Amino acid sequence: MSPHFVLRNSMTRKSLLARAGLLGAALLMTVGAGTGAALAQPLAGGSVSRTLDDGTVVSVRLFGESVSLRGSSVAGVPTTREGWVSGKVAVTVRGKSVQYTAVSPGYDVGCQVNFSGGGVDAGVAQDTTPSTTTSVGGALTLGPGRASWVPVITTTSGDSTAYKYYAVNSYTFTGSQGAVTYSQQPFRLNGCAGYASARARVIVEVETAAAKTWVVLIGKAFSLN
Repeated sequence: MSPHFVLRNSMTRKSLLARAGLLGAALLMTVGAGTGAALAQPLAGGSVSRTLDDGTVVSVRLFGESVSLRGSSVAGVPTTREGWVSGKVAVTVRGKSVQYTAVSPGYDVGCQVNFSGGGVDAGVAQDTTPSTTTSVGGALTLGPGRASWVPVITTTSGDSTAYKYYAVNSYTFTGSQGAVTYSQQPFRLNGCAGYASARARVIVEVETAAAKTWVVLIGKAFSLN
């Protein structure tokens, strides 16, 4: 059985790596929140596998994914949507020179944005990092044609906001396997009078002796209306 590993606010990346090394190869992080008001709707999840230039093989799988929605009339405001997402992310890294792997699960949330366009399908791997983030559980306001990435993991490292790695949106491990389970993680979209949608975006950062690379799993878009 995999050890149960919970991220605390006081942990830094260094301490996370140290704990990961002590616990062994297979690690699990669990993120939980309150219960949503609506029944959960199953989502497609997805998977991707990529071989890096040095031969390291990275496999990412999102499964057990679901969303609970409160529709377009939260608090009597037709431009607001509220939802809770759940899922499990499993990452396997096979290579001789892997130094660490950081898993950042989250969701692209957009207002009048066509996430299904441009040949982007579930399981596409890209070298990228999120350009815009917002806090999980907090309200985000988006106008037409705008989108933002909402991380599932939101914690802090240390006491100084000036610290480069103060905001932590990832779970880091040093073994060959790691997993993140999240349940009823909330998000809220304000100011969107038109069609609203979202999709999973799981960003996996892998550092080896040769280079640092990002492998991204993009899930299937779903409506927030």
